[in-house]
Amino acid sequence: MNKPNKKNNAFRSPYVWSVLALFAIVFTVNYGFITVALDTSPGLVTEKYYKYGLQQNKFDRQYRTQAERGWNVDLQIDDAIQANQPSLITLVVTDKYAQPVSHGHAELRAYRPSDAKADVLLRLEETNKNGVYQAELTLPTPGIWDMNLLFAKDENKHMLNQRMVIHGTSNEEPSTLERIVNFITL
Repeated sequence: MNKPNKKNNAFRSPYVWSVLALFAIVFTVNYGFITVALDTSPGLVTEKYYKYGLQQNKFDRQYRTQAERGWNVDLQIDDAIQANQPSLITLVVTDKYAQPVSHGHAELRAYRPSDAKADVLLRLEETNKNGVYQAELTLPTPGIWDMNLLFAKDENKHMLNQRMVIHGTSNEEPSTLERIVNFITL
C-alpha cells in the first residue's frame, strides 16, 4: 500500500500559493471598487434629464433673445473664493445703452455637478446703486461648481452660466474614495 508522500502535497507548492494570493488580491481590489461605487454619487445632476433635453429649442431661443436685447450681465465672483468662507457676489446689469437695469429679480443657483445635495440657492438683492445686485455666498465644499444666474425684469429674462473651482477644505466626512486615496498617498 502506498503511503501519501508529504513532499507531493499541493499546499506545499509555491505555485499554488501564488495562484491563491492572486485570487485574494483580485477579490480585495474588486471589493474596494464595489464599496467605492456604492458610497459615491452617480453624478446625475437631474432626474428629469430627458424632459429638459426636449426643451433645448426653447433654451436656444432664449439665448438668441438675450443676445438681441443687448444687456450686459456681469457676475463678479472672487477667484480666491474658499469653501466654508463667505464671499460677496456682485451682479451688474446694464442695457445696450450702458444704462443700469433696476428693479429686477436675480437668483443664483450654485450646484455641484457631482453632488446635487450640496446645491445652494441664493437671491441677490439690489443695492442702493441702480443695476447692482449683491449677496453673500458660502459654499460648503471645495471642487468644481456651476453658477447658474437667472435675472428677470418684467417679461425680459436673462440666463448666465459660469463654472468655477473652489479651493479650501470641507467640514464634511471624507468619502470612501477620498479615504482610499489619502491612505495610499500618505
